[in-house]
Amino acid sequence: MKPSGLFIIFFLCVFALPTLAQRPVDTPQLPVQDTLPAVDTTLSTPPGSYKVSNSGLEAPVVYPARDSTIFDNLGKKIRMYGQAKVTYEEISLEANYIEVDYENQIILASGYPDSSGTMAGFPVFKDGEQEFKAEKIRYNYDTEKGIVYDVTTQQEDIIVHGGMTKFIRGDSRDTTSNDILYSSDALFTTCTLDEPHFGIHSNKQKVVPNKLVIVGPSNLEIMGAPTPVWLPFGFFPITSGRRSGLLFPNDFEYSQTWGFGLRGVGWFFPLSDNFNLELRSDIYLKGTFGLSAASTYRKRYKYNGNIRVGFDSRQIENPSDASISRNQSFSIQWSHRQDSRAHPTNSFGGNINIQTNNYQSRVFNNAQNVLQTQLTSNMTFTKRWQDAPLTFSAAFNHSQNTNNRQVTINFPDLRFQTQTFYPFKRKGTGGNQERWYETINMRYSAEAKNRLTATDTTLFDASTLENAQTGMRQDISMGSTFKVLQYFNISPNVSYQEVWNLRSLDRTFDPTLQIVADTLFNPDDPSDFVVEFDTISFGQINTDTLRGFRSWRRYSAGLSLNTRIFGTLNFRKGFLRGLRHEIRPTISLSYSPNYLDPDLGYYQELQSDVRFPDQTQTFSVFQGAIFGAPPRSGQQFSLNYSLNNIFQAKVYSKRDSTSKKVKLIDNLFISGNYNFAADTLNWSPVSVRTTARFFKGITTLGFNATFDPYILNESGRRINELSINNGGGVLRFDRASLRATSNITVSKLRSIFQGKEEEVVTDVSERQRQRRLNPNREEQDFLSLFENFSISHNISFDWVRREEKTEFMVSTNSINCRGQIQLTKNWAISVGNFGYDFVRNGLSYPSVGFRRDLHCWEMDMQWQPTRGTYTFNIRVKPGTLDFIKVPYQRNNIDGRNAFR
Repeated sequence: MKPSGLFIIFFLCVFALPTLAQRPVDTPQLPVQDTLPAVDTTLSTPPGSYKVSNSGLEAPVVYPARDSTIFDNLGKKIRMYGQAKVTYEEISLEANYIEVDYENQIILASGYPDSSGTMAGFPVFKDGEQEFKAEKIRYNYDTEKGIVYDVTTQQEDIIVHGGMTKFIRGDSRDTTSNDILYSSDALFTTCTLDEPHFGIHSNKQKVVPNKLVIVGPSNLEIMGAPTPVWLPFGFFPITSGRRSGLLFPNDFEYSQTWGFGLRGVGWFFPLSDNFNLELRSDIYLKGTFGLSAASTYRKRYKYNGNIRVGFDSRQIENPSDASISRNQSFSIQWSHRQDSRAHPTNSFGGNINIQTNNYQSRVFNNAQNVLQTQLTSNMTFTKRWQDAPLTFSAAFNHSQNTNNRQVTINFPDLRFQTQTFYPFKRKGTGGNQERWYETINMRYSAEAKNRLTATDTTLFDASTLENAQTGMRQDISMGSTFKVLQYFNISPNVSYQEVWNLRSLDRTFDPTLQIVADTLFNPDDPSDFVVEFDTISFGQINTDTLRGFRSWRRYSAGLSLNTRIFGTLNFRKGFLRGLRHEIRPTISLSYSPNYLDPDLGYYQELQSDVRFPDQTQTFSVFQGAIFGAPPRSGQQFSLNYSLNNIFQAKVYSKRDSTSKKVKLIDNLFISGNYNFAADTLNWSPVSVRTTARFFKGITTLGFNATFDPYILNESGRRINELSINNGGGVLRFDRASLRATSNITVSKLRSIFQGKEEEVVTDVSERQRQRRLNPNREEQDFLSLFENFSISHNISFDWVRREEKTEFMVSTNSINCRGQIQLTKNWAISVGNFGYDFVRNGLSYPSVGFRRDLHCWEMDMQWQPTRGTYTFNIRVKPGTLDFIKVPYQRNNIDGRNAFR
């Protein structure tokens, strides 16, 4: 058994100090004549034949003292004064006074009065990272028993203040014997003050180091005053490393609907060095419960991740008829990351987040979970070949809308693709000029997918599997790019697509009339009645699903020409030093066949009304298929045009006497086409769109507009008459939208007004932890209060031309703020979400609260007025004793009942 650090210090003081005695450091060293005869230093015994005592030390002993070290041969004592210290390897004992009585075999360490008469320099014992302080240490190295008075020690974040501790050394010859410490009048706390704000006080404790602690009756004390909270006994394992143990409840709650309950009580399992499991439960006396299993895993240089599975079952009693109903919801969240060094060609990772019956909105009340309406998942395995430009992937992905509760799952999603390769490129051409055909490139991709679509409550029903969509798509493209006349780029391209499906639709027209009869009675004479017949349908279209293989194909070819045109304007003086306008025009020809051709069988044209034989509707037999249907626009042979405009400015800064470029408009696109193959409406609408950023990215503007060369008829449909021929302009305004998004933070405001670069915070929790470690930092200015606060504003304007009038509307206008306002170093206001929607004139799920730092305690409150929920806590700061709290809250069920 390895000796304890304290025992080794005692051993050193008894055996090492007498044999390595020095004169007191404050005694003058006088010259002394050496009267001893010379000693022959020649070894008479070979070095390897010496016997070393079993009590010998394995390292040097250092024992300085600032004032003096006195050896009392008469009293058989050694006394060390003033910052005395004994060090052996990683073990040290420091005190202003250390005394070794080797006649009575007792060692004593204590403080000593300083020049003002105040006791100082109390014993401090260190063994590696372990440290404790005491008022006095007394040890008998013969009986191997000792007493430590008023000891203060720290294990992890637990600080122990002990009145008196008795130490009994275990028998080193007996492997079952252990060191034992008996303590009395001890206080366990996480408060770092000399006089702690709180603690668990116990009169008797027994500690077996590195094994367990047994505590007698314990009482919670606050500010030195006992409370009514008592524990009859305690049994705590203190073995090093990870271990199984009880997880204390996060909250103690009373609900009018569910009764008394505990939230988050459970057990922790360290299943292996790389894998942990945490089981928790929410339990209420009236039958409501929740279960969750969370696990984290990590293997160095291989992978890491976490998974959480949750189940919630709520029992609700209807007060009107006392009937019982139960709502159940489920959630699974998985995140996995593979280390880039794990494998050179294979990778696996992603995220999964699936829930049923609005699990996160039911279980949690914070704004992030309540306002999240879209859930997505993507877990992918990817294989890349080092010696070939090939990639294969197999994925699971899903999307879920919590508003309409629609769930779409794609599994498996298999993809195989090649990188762009040049089949005609010569090898080993050296410095020879590249020929035009060597620029021809090809690319191939294939995708096979199975899709499940359902609601979150029917996701695991058998009908979901029966209605699954399965298909495969293959794409191959070929293209090239080469220069013409030095400034122009020509890019021909050809593409082919083939799609396979395992089901299709077949529609037929049923001319049967649907007639309903309605009987009208005379209220004065029941025998007098009239029967009226009404036709509610003049035929209907029936749809049948056909199972079996069916495919469709798509072809296209094109040729594009593009170049770049620059225009600049420079100024010698002033703030504005230059303007630059770049135009990127593109003209292209494209062709695609008519997929509405009945011979292809991709579309069906059916009569829809028996009264109008010429009135037909067109349907695709692949409608709703996993890869969609062929285009229904007919034959296309079109001339496409587009202009991309970029505007920049050069501005001069007097601060650093330099010029820099500023983007005025990122991209201003103007595009459209002319279809030569169309019988009518050859010109397409002209689209204009642009994006601009202002105030160093605080505000982003997006503008879209559509102009049409044709006019509309009375029903609002385009007709083959040009606007310019009907008294209008070349283009008729159709619709436009302007969207402005602003996100204001203190960092962005500083970058504008003070010229400082915006601070990018990648880890908010780490930043908050650093602020807690340095709470006394002084705020630089008023804006520093809002360092963790942001305000966002979204507004959208829409213009639509209808019946010779332009209608204007504000479709979106909302402002939101979130973050934390640090009023003082102890007071903070937290805003999970607070906003107002000016269109619907209502708040957007406000969630606000505050936090008060009470040194080793904290007080906080969160309130969600929309749901009527709130939480209030006075608790010990996160750590080993954070289960000590006074919680008070109202859940969303009680909040809903309060509004009734």
